[in-house]
Amino acid sequence: MYKKIFFILITAVCFCNAKADTPGKAKMHESKVTFQGVKKIAGYSFYWKMEHADKGDVFTTDSSFILLSSGGAPYRYSFWAINNATQKSTDTIPFDNYYAPDYVVIINAIKNDSIYFTKQELSNANKIVHEGNTDSIENKQLVADAKAAKNKHYLNTTLYCLAGAAGIGGLIWFFARRRKKKLEA
Repeated sequence: MYKKIFFILITAVCFCNAKADTPGKAKMHESKVTFQGVKKIAGYSFYWKMEHADKGDVFTTDSSFILLSSGGAPYRYSFWAINNATQKSTDTIPFDNYYAPDYVVIINAIKNDSIYFTKQELSNANKIVHEGNTDSIENKQLVADAKAAKNKHYLNTTLYCLAGAAGIGGLIWFFARRRKKKLEA
């Protein structure tokens, strides 16, 4: 009897590992990029543009943008600033949504046409990350959303584990009952 149970468990593990090589991939969800500290940088206009798009967004205050999900290759987005007086552009910072977490980009300064920033990752439906110290993030709703996404992930994992344990328990009960009937007969 124990050999049968062991065989079923090994078969289940092998099935799950074999399924990892099947075609297709997990659904990619959209991500959010929030820029913070834009107001502190005077004399610059900031730009956000999706690759191969006709026009981008111009902003001069703290803003959030969505990294759209795709069914294939990830979309690429670019972020940069232009000095209003000299019309000189800064370096470009790329963003891709390939199962990316949410980002909060805190702009610290612009020197010699380079943007100095701090990028903090937040959990979302794509990826669960350790947020670390989130005190520097001004929009506390973003932090609350990240914690809710992380809790949902942990709840789903717990439910899957409980369902698996119930399934294994049911199999053990079934085979034990079947063996007991054989011994009584």
